[in-house]
Amino acid sequence: MTGAPLDGVRIVDLTVVWSGPGATTLLGDLGAEVIRVEDPRRTSRGVSARTADREVGGREYATRSYPERDPGKRPYDRSPIFNWHARNKLSVSMSLGTPQGHADFLRLIEKSDVFIENNTKGVLAKLGIDYDTLSAVNPRLIVVRMPALGLDGPMSDYRGYGPNFNALVGIQAMDGYADGDPTIAGENYHMDEASPAGAAFAVLAALWERERTGRGQLVEFAQAENVMHEIGEYFLDHQMNDRVPAPAGNRDPLVLQDVLPTAGPDVWVALSIRHDADWRALEGVVGAADWLSEGRTGELRTRNADRLLEHLADFTARYGVDELVDLFQSAGIPAGEVMSEARVLADPHLADREWFQTRSHPTVGTYPYPGHPWRTDGFELRWGRPVPGFGEDNAYVYKDVLGCTDAEYDQRVAQGLVSDEQIV
Repeated sequence: MTGAPLDGVRIVDLTVVWSGPGATTLLGDLGAEVIRVEDPRRTSRGVSARTADREVGGREYATRSYPERDPGKRPYDRSPIFNWHARNKLSVSMSLGTPQGHADFLRLIEKSDVFIENNTKGVLAKLGIDYDTLSAVNPRLIVVRMPALGLDGPMSDYRGYGPNFNALVGIQAMDGYADGDPTIAGENYHMDEASPAGAAFAVLAALWERERTGRGQLVEFAQAENVMHEIGEYFLDHQMNDRVPAPAGNRDPLVLQDVLPTAGPDVWVALSIRHDADWRALEGVVGAADWLSEGRTGELRTRNADRLLEHLADFTARYGVDELVDLFQSAGIPAGEVMSEARVLADPHLADREWFQTRSHPTVGTYPYPGHPWRTDGFELRWGRPVPGFGEDNAYVYKDVLGCTDAEYDQRVAQGLVSDEQIV
């Protein structure tokens, strides 16, 4: 193979927040040209100049995530929630709600391979770009829609975000510690975490199918249904044994594990004892202790889990986290520090693997960015520009992709249909 797998594949991106942009990030890593279509009068990056002004004036905490806590003149370019999944993408300003913008969008669709969006169910119909319209323009187009609860059925019009739907499928009820109230365990965004890889895989499968048939297709990727697969064993357990899962904290029904204190203030180590061999290794680390006899079989560890973890906590609290991780890992026992953001940035393992990549952008500055979630032999994953400034690629898309003349492009700019600034 020469180049990346998706070289020459063009993806039109009309996604928001995390799950959709996360999917197109993975596809861009594989070499696809991802073009984000962004309306200058709508906020698609989680922040606009207007909301940033309000945050600076009345909600200082909301600005803390900006680089140096400064929204700058273009806060929509400096939004962290956008920056961390914006690599390898282009940005074009296009007003879909206008006749000219609508026509330009369909011209872009005609020259593209994939269109992906994760808006609420009715958005495409309102914009006049439903599947029938798009496929008529480009029969080879693959359209991937990511509704939370599908495109039909009694709940398909429900609106919300990740934690709402996690609660709907049962994940929220399993959050928190065994003796705690699940409703105070904090927000869980697992639907947003699970959807990007699933949707990206669906695009790859559809592209493969198009190679065989020559036709595009509509992919309905219901995010809530996808995330149910992540807890499938609990659904089976309820169906077959009528058991309702309870919050378990960091525990596991088959593995002795927990997050334990260390000698450092609010520094914790995660530890898992998977089987008898791990327990024998633990005995070598701990040394002589009467309580070790209570965990020498899986049955004993399950029965005595609370007492064993109390003894382990007493042991770990006497040592620093680095020493503990070295002791356990050297013995073959899975263990690791529960790291803060600062510790992750300084982690020697990630540094050795060159996982963080330092990148620069004129309106953002120079910072380390998270790396790829996987690697492969045979080709290098793409790591290009870290973020597209709003409308930064207008000239390329309109002139090179759509074939507009200089005069046609300038006219769109003069009419306010094309801008390199968010107007809202």
